[in-house]
Amino acid sequence: MDDLEEESKRRGIPIIGKEKGEWLLQKVKEHQPKTILELGTANGYSGIILGSEGGELITIDINIKIVEEAIINYTKFSIDGKIITGDGVEVVKSLPTNYFDFIFIDFYKNGYLKILDDCLRLSKKGGVIIADNISAEGCQDFKEAILNNSKLKTKIIKIKDGLSYSVKIN
Repeated sequence: MDDLEEESKRRGIPIIGKEKGEWLLQKVKEHQPKTILELGTANGYSGIILGSEGGELITIDINIKIVEEAIINYTKFSIDGKIITGDGVEVVKSLPTNYFDFIFIDFYKNGYLKILDDCLRLSKKGGVIIADNISAEGCQDFKEAILNNSKLKTKIIKIKDGLSYSVKIN
C-alpha cells in the first residue's frame, strides 16, 4: 500500500492518504460491513481499505481512465469490488434502498449535498456514512446538513481537512 500511496501522491491522484486510511481501516474493522458503497473510486486506494475485510464493495467513478487503474489495483490486492463508471449523483438513484452497511463519500465536493438524501435511503439502520474532506470548500452545506439531520448521529474527525462519521439512527 505504501508504494501505491507514494505513486498516487507523485502523480497528483487524490487519495485519502496514510493517516486517514488508518482511521478508515479501523472503522471497517470495527463495523465489519457486509455491503459497502464508495463514491469516488480514483485509483482504488480507499477501495482497497474498504474491501479489505471481505465486504461486498460497489464503487462509482466518472473517470474511465482512472477506473482502469483501480481494477488493476483491486486485482493486485485481492479486492472483490464492482466498479460502476458514471456520475455518482445519478448512479445512486438506481441503487437498492436499505442495502448498504457502510458508505464512503470522496468525490467532487459540490456533489456531497446532492447525494445526502440518496445515501440516507441507501443506508440500513445503524449504517455508517463517512465523508472525506469535510472542511474543504464546497462541503460546508453538507457538513451543516449532516450535523443537523435527525436521522444521523455525526462526529467530525479532525484529521487533515477532516472527515465526517455519521451513523443512521432511524
